[in-house]
Amino acid sequence: MNSLDPEDAPIAEAVVATRRRPSIVWLIPLVAAVVGGFVAWRTFSELGPLVEIEFASAEGLEAGKTKVKYKDVEVGVVEEIRLHRDLSGVVCTARMVKDALPWLTEKTRFWVVTARLAGGEVSGLGTIFSGAYIGVDPVRDGKRQRRFQGLDVPPIVTADQPGRHFKLTSHRAGSVAVGTPVYFRKIRVGEVVASELDPSGEFVTIQIFVHAPNDERVRRETRFWNASGVHVSVGAGGVEVDVESLVSLLVGGIAFETPMEGPGEPATEGTVFELYASQEATEREVYTQKVHWLLYFDQSVRGLEAGAPVEFRGIQIGEVRDVKLEFDPGAGRFRVPVVVTIEPERMGSIAGEDRSSRREALDRLVRQGLRAQLQSGNLLTGQLLVQLDMHEGEPPAEIVWSEPYPQFPTIPTPLEEITSSVTRLAKRLEKVPLEQIGASVERTLDTARAALAQADRTLASASALVGPDSPVNVELRRALVELTDAARSVGLAADQIESQPDSLIFGRGDKQ
Repeated sequence: MNSLDPEDAPIAEAVVATRRRPSIVWLIPLVAAVVGGFVAWRTFSELGPLVEIEFASAEGLEAGKTKVKYKDVEVGVVEEIRLHRDLSGVVCTARMVKDALPWLTEKTRFWVVTARLAGGEVSGLGTIFSGAYIGVDPVRDGKRQRRFQGLDVPPIVTADQPGRHFKLTSHRAGSVAVGTPVYFRKIRVGEVVASELDPSGEFVTIQIFVHAPNDERVRRETRFWNASGVHVSVGAGGVEVDVESLVSLLVGGIAFETPMEGPGEPATEGTVFELYASQEATEREVYTQKVHWLLYFDQSVRGLEAGAPVEFRGIQIGEVRDVKLEFDPGAGRFRVPVVVTIEPERMGSIAGEDRSSRREALDRLVRQGLRAQLQSGNLLTGQLLVQLDMHEGEPPAEIVWSEPYPQFPTIPTPLEEITSSVTRLAKRLEKVPLEQIGASVERTLDTARAALAQADRTLASASALVGPDSPVNVELRRALVELTDAARSVGLAADQIESQPDSLIFGRGDKQ
């Protein structure tokens, strides 16, 4: 047997020796772990907060590329874009910078910045080349928030702009919209930032922003008016055309002015003002008392619209509020109820009396002939107005004091009265027996013609009797000649007697 065979070699035993110091090899992963943890902590600590912004669509937005900017400084980047759960829009997840945390509040606003034309101005032209980005209006006041509803349009005014907001109320917005300029003496000093219908549905609320320092010009006595379009007025000096600016002509505008007499203190933030239809309307005296009346008209009211004036002998005392059409089943006819607003303060002493005394005074005036009547306000346009005046001789009437509005008596228009008179006359003429009257007239004419023939014959006979060649006329001329000769002889005899009185005794002869 070969002694060198490995199978016959003795097996060596391993000896485990315990070292007293750790190996330096273990320091490498430990250092790597510490460095990695520090880097991770540093990276995490440097990360800004994540926010979610909801938009109607993701047009122009791209994950990993779209920036969030404030004053053209990058303050975040969009990391993810996903659809909303109910598919109503999209949700953008954006990583903000670390310093953004203090101003991520409930008042902070986000919107997409693209090229846009609004209020006569062009904005966001730079995005044509660089692409859209998300703008932010940071506000530190309010509760902290991480989820936001993005704006559909950029805000007209941001939180960092000095100035004040004011509210205007009007029955109609007209051409006033978000971005519409606000003017003071034809200089742009602000913009319309919001326009919405009041929950009651009776008027429109318009919010404007006036930049500093011009916001100090808005006082409690300041009056605002709609300066949209072109204003044309005709007066003693001729035709005047006025327009605030070309922008107000195209997109509308609001102007304001403060009376010079006692302007008062500056208006506070959020003060509410009335928006007048024109500058002339702001110059009218403001009356606080308003009374509503109901008028019923049976004739056509074409040309009568809400806002038409209500006048008393040419002086405006109110305006038309509403015009409708209703059917009166009791009378079986249609009628037009017209609601008017009267300002009693325009009528002098009536406004100063209490309610009962005012009612007695109005009842007395109605008994004396006070009536409401439609009249033409403009012959060219056909517009109508309501005229109050005294009409003597009218049938008795009275005010029906009912709710919600008392009913005031009315009378037809002058043209309506003439038409009614003609209609009544036509109906009476229909009852006249014209055929019998015609036959009787014909008989009368025949009798008259016979009489005229007889008179003609009589005149012919008289002409033959007294004509220039008739015997009677010849004999009459002869008698007149003889009478003339006799008169001449009597005259000569008288002269003879006067010159020779003795001729009566001795006869005519020469004196000796």
